[in-house]
Amino acid sequence: MKILIGTKNQKKIKVVGDIFTEILKPSSLDVASHNAKSLVPEAPFDKETYQGALNRAKECQAIGNANYYVGIESGLVERYGHLFEEAWAVVISDKDQIYYGYSSGLLLPAVVSKRMKAGESHMKIMKYYDDHFQLPDDNRDTWSRYTGGNISREISLQEALRNAIIQLMPSDQNLYNHTS
Repeated sequence: MKILIGTKNQKKIKVVGDIFTEILKPSSLDVASHNAKSLVPEAPFDKETYQGALNRAKECQAIGNANYYVGIESGLVERYGHLFEEAWAVVISDKDQIYYGYSSGLLLPAVVSKRMKAGESHMKIMKYYDDHFQLPDDNRDTWSRYTGGNISREISLQEALRNAIIQLMPSDQNLYNHTS
């Protein structure tokens, strides 16, 4: 099985290999990556997160030469007056079937939400805390930053992708395989 994911982010690439192996159990798996453009802002909001994942998957599909094309995007969403971070995954098969999944959301810390509501960008706020806590420039794990290292954004990436590819799971009892 060959998969092309639209990112060079090593955490996302690893998640793709792990989750496809866990769910579909292929006899062999080749995960290639392509630096696809999300075409959404650096910190996508609401529908932009889904659109970024879709754009990445479609750019990979245009390249071809894989069984599945994957786009994963993290972003922010407002629900019931609170800001959360969630992830979306879009998987397109070589037969043009599209599978969607998204993760649960992690509530943004009040200090981050308050600053965003005052007009600061999420990226600027995260940069402030990276500097304040002397975190490395390549630390892009917002969930870890929010929680002091107690959980990782990898959880949301895994959940979103798992929710998409579980639809591919071959089983007579999997309702995604039934048309009536």
